[in-house]
Amino acid sequence: MNIIQDLIPTSNSNRPGTSIDPTFITVHETANTSNGANAESHARYVKGADAQNRQVSWHYTVDDTEIYQHLPTNEIGWHAGATGNRQSVGIELCVNSDGNFTATRARGIELVRSLMNQLNVPLSRVVSHQHWTGKNCPANLLSVWDSFINEIANSEGSDSIGTVRVLASELWVYNQPDWNARHQIVRRDEVFTVVRELFVNGSKMYELRSGLFITANTQFVQFNS
Repeated sequence: MNIIQDLIPTSNSNRPGTSIDPTFITVHETANTSNGANAESHARYVKGADAQNRQVSWHYTVDDTEIYQHLPTNEIGWHAGATGNRQSVGIELCVNSDGNFTATRARGIELVRSLMNQLNVPLSRVVSHQHWTGKNCPANLLSVWDSFINEIANSEGSDSIGTVRVLASELWVYNQPDWNARHQIVRRDEVFTVVRELFVNGSKMYELRSGLFITANTQFVQFNS
């Protein structure tokens, strides 16, 4: 999982630098369906004047191809009311109309699971924005919230056949089981969960938890069962 660190400047008013010890993870949706309203776009926004004027900030934004980090997890963000801000890390899922929300959701689940392990947050403390303030957010996920939580619970489940670590300095992953379907570059020492192996034009590929695909060539990756 590649996370692009693009932190809000410490001089910005929406990054007060207040220390927190988060015990919850709060899931949001951006509610911005405009074309191009992806994670990179929101990374620019949260550093800008409007976000400062509105006094909003959060820790991560996720779209169908990328994750951006805006704040360290031990600093407060302003995304979920006073109590939620003090107790949680905030994740925004993009809903841009030119994106793939199913892929965004899968990538969000991967991030949530990683943060649960990193911060020792139990599944019972993965909550919606609505949990803190009553707001209808994340609007798409609220109607299927139990299913979303179950996916997180099962994200390290029995359908995983192992993990794969990138050995190459840079390596393509693919959005289809097709060697021509180059999607994005991953880098050395990134680790991904593998759900199955398959052969494409005579060469072995792994399907990843995120729905993407990567070569199984041992020159470029190391598989661990």
